[in-house]
Amino acid sequence: MEDPKQLLFCAVVGQVALTIILYLLLVRSRFAAANDPTLDRKRLAYDQAAWPTRSRLISNSVTSQFELPVLFYVGVLFAFQLERVDKTLAILAIIFVILRVIHALIHTTNNIVLHRFGAFLLGFITLIVFWCILAVRMLGLA
Repeated sequence: MEDPKQLLFCAVVGQVALTIILYLLLVRSRFAAANDPTLDRKRLAYDQAAWPTRSRLISNSVTSQFELPVLFYVGVLFAFQLERVDKTLAILAIIFVILRVIHALIHTTNNIVLHRFGAFLLGFITLIVFWCILAVRMLGLA
């Protein structure tokens, strides 16, 4: 796949797929937990802390997909709309999504905060570079 537009679109599809997979894992985890007779079902309705740890980890990871990735989606939309898509932006987008997958895997498994933060930070820096390149090209500074 050589076309930068296709690569960039594949990155978006990857991020969307990650979000959908996490939602499916959350639904499965919560259904299993809701059937646990030792849990207070009334409290589950209003208190995130009432859910088992696994469900909370997945839920936190789902929430995370609507924070930093929002800036990714907006950047991609601008790149397409302003016809500034190129291989550099596509590669940065793919790197960002790979780092989001790593972040989610850490978040939903061993949840070692320093490892998770490292994946987050690298993704954040990648997104900053993406936006800086897009802005420079759009403003005609390079």
